[in-house]
Amino acid sequence: MKKIFLYILLAIALPVMGAPIDEAKALYNKGEYAAALQRLQQLVKKSPRDGSSNYWLGATLVAMGRNAEAIAPLEKADDRGVAEAALLLARIARDEYRPDEARDYYDSYEERLVKKKKSVPADIEEERRRTVLMENMMSRVEKIAVIDSIVVDAEDFFKAYRIAPGAGRLVSGAMIDLPDAEVAFIPQNETRILYSEPDSLGNFVLMGADILDDGSIDHPAPLPGDNLAGGGNAEYPFMLSDGMTLYFANDGDESLGGYDIFLTRPDDEGNFLQPQNIGMPYNSPYDDYLLAIDELTGLGWWATDRNRIPGKLTIYVFVPSETRVNVADDDENLIALATLSDISLTREQGATYPEIPEAVDYSKMENNLASKGKAEFALPVGSAKRIYTSISDFRSQDARRAMAEALNARAEINNINAELSKLRRSYANGDRAQADRILDLERNLKNARQREQNLKNKAIKIELSR
Repeated sequence: MKKIFLYILLAIALPVMGAPIDEAKALYNKGEYAAALQRLQQLVKKSPRDGSSNYWLGATLVAMGRNAEAIAPLEKADDRGVAEAALLLARIARDEYRPDEARDYYDSYEERLVKKKKSVPADIEEERRRTVLMENMMSRVEKIAVIDSIVVDAEDFFKAYRIAPGAGRLVSGAMIDLPDAEVAFIPQNETRILYSEPDSLGNFVLMGADILDDGSIDHPAPLPGDNLAGGGNAEYPFMLSDGMTLYFANDGDESLGGYDIFLTRPDDEGNFLQPQNIGMPYNSPYDDYLLAIDELTGLGWWATDRNRIPGKLTIYVFVPSETRVNVADDDENLIALATLSDISLTREQGATYPEIPEAVDYSKMENNLASKGKAEFALPVGSAKRIYTSISDFRSQDARRAMAEALNARAEINNINAELSKLRRSYANGDRAQADRILDLERNLKNARQREQNLKNKAIKIELSR
C-alpha cells in the first residue's frame, strides 16, 4: 500500500517539478530571453549539477550574445552528457578562433548522437568544413598595419571610405537607378561601372556595364568567369587601377561564414579566374566586405560586422603591402592579430604610416590650381597632405618621365574633347556623316583616360619605391 501511495505522489510531483524548465524553454522559444534567463538562473541555483537547466541557461546566454558567460553552464551540461551542449561549445570555440577545440566538441557531439542512435544534422558537416577552413587560415594570417577602426551606421557605410578620385568612386546603387545594388564601383576613367544584382534564382552576381556620355548605363552583363558566384552571392566589387585585380565579397562555399573577401584576375581571354579567399585578418566568421585600396594615398579600407554592434559596421583602415608576410604560427598574439581585437598590436613601434585623408576632391583641386597658374597638376603621393604640383617635385627621374607622359595623355584628352564637342554639335544639327568619327574619338578618349591614369600610378609607385 505504501508503494502504491508513493507512485501516486511521484506521478503528481513529476509534472510539477518539470514545469519550471518547460516554462523557461517556452520563453526561450518565444525570444523572451531576459525572462527565460531569470527562470533558468533560479533553477540552476537550486540544482547546480542539473544538465538540462545548465544547457538551457547556456543556450539563453548565447542567444543574448553573452558567450563568455555561457561557457561555464554549458561545460557543466557537457559533463552531464548533454549532446547539444557540446555543439554550442563547438560553435563558441569556432567564433573565438579556437578551431582545434571546436573540432573536439564536434566529435563529442556526434559520438553522443550515434550512441543514442540519432542522425547527425546535415548542416553539422558544413560547420566542420568551415572550421577546417578556419584552422588553415590561422596558419597564414597576414601581417598588416591597421592604422584606424571606424564604427559607422550600416546604411551607406561606404560613404566613410575616403578614397581619391584616381582610385575610382563608390556610389549608392539607388542613386544611379540600380536599386538592387547596395553600392557600385566606377573606375577613374568613368566609362565602366561594376555592381551586383540578383539573377533569375535570386542569387547576386557581379555585373559590368558601360557608362555613356549622358551618364546612362549600356550593355549590362555578368562579369565573365564560371567561378565568381562560388555557390553563393557575389557582391561589393572593387577593381584596382590596373584594370585587372578585382576584389569582391562572397558568402559561398569558401567563406568562413557570411561574406568573405576574395580576389581574382582575368585570364588572357578576359575570363576571371578561380577567386582566392584573401584570408585573415580581413575575413572572419561574420560578414566582411568591400575591400578598397587607394594606391594614391597608400591606404586600404574594408567593412565588417565582426564586432556585433547592432545597426553598426566597423571599417578598418590599413596599409597594403606588395608582398604578403604572414604572422608566425607561434606568435603569442596570433589570435588577437587574426581577430583584430587590439589593432595597436598590428603596428610596429616607431614606424610612420600614411595619414587618413580628409574628404578632398583632388580633381577639383587640380583644376583650381591649374586655372590660377599655380600648378601643372595636383597629384597626391603617399599621403593626402603630400601633393605634387610640378614635374620638378619628383625626386626620381623615371617618375618624372612617367608623369610627363601622363601630361601628354592629358593634352591628348583635351584635344579629343574639343573635337568631340564640335562634331557633336554638327551631329545635333543634322550632320549624320560625323557618326563614325564620333565613335572613333570616343574610343580614343577612353583609351587616353586609361593611359593617363596608368602613367600617374606608375609615377607614384616609382617615387614611393625610392
